[in-house]
Amino acid sequence: MSDSIRVTIFGSAAGFPTAARPNTTAVGVWVGEALYLLDAGEGVAGQFARRGISPEALRAIFISHMHADHTGGLPVLMQWLQLNKRKRPLDVCLPSEGMAGLQSVLSMHYLLPEWLEFDLELMAVEEGSGYEAEGVSVEAIPSRHLEGFLERLREAGDSRPGECFSYAVKAGGKRVMFTSDLAHAGEVPERVGGADLAIVELAHFEPEELGEALAGVSLPRLVVTHLIHTLEPTEDEIPARIKGAGYGGEVLVAHDGDEFSV
Repeated sequence: MSDSIRVTIFGSAAGFPTAARPNTTAVGVWVGEALYLLDAGEGVAGQFARRGISPEALRAIFISHMHADHTGGLPVLMQWLQLNKRKRPLDVCLPSEGMAGLQSVLSMHYLLPEWLEFDLELMAVEEGSGYEAEGVSVEAIPSRHLEGFLERLREAGDSRPGECFSYAVKAGGKRVMFTSDLAHAGEVPERVGGADLAIVELAHFEPEELGEALAGVSLPRLVVTHLIHTLEPTEDEIPARIKGAGYGGEVLVAHDGDEFSV
């Protein structure tokens, strides 16, 4: 397998799809011809179809957390793979708190394991380097994004731990960082330092907060995605706002369908 890496933004919207960004969060990391999908928001199967992506290209899916804008495209993607007669086994790595629910959702949609015609393995994500295949390693780094929900969950009698993960994909000496959702911009530096490319959400803090957090951090290229809809009217100003607050690298604002080389 070639170790060249490129990134495709299949969905760049936050939880509020817009006319400019109709697809919610989904990012593809290609290592040669092998595709690793980070989150599977609404619209990802359509993006695969429009791009002519082979159903066999997808090697694994990594879900950061169980919010709908990060998982809503999974059932249709599984059906798309089934109808396109995929045969290669598929790993879906996700927080342990979502495993039983995902199994129920797939069964509810008549996507029972024995009907898929390919082996689907659900794997619980744990902190650290839990996935390695074909020269690619994926490291999971916990995020504090869901901590604010825990008190309300407990009041509702729900004991789930509120798991959320960022992912670092490493192959051929390159490192791509995907932060997924964070509690605040201060979580960014510990994840992206030393990455060749970082894909960072911009729904839960301001561009200036991100730029200040990244001041002095070794990161040559930054792609901001998961863009909150209120930033769209002035999105051309986002790179200057981030760089003006202290970040010294290149800043790109993601749109559905964008591609970046690493």
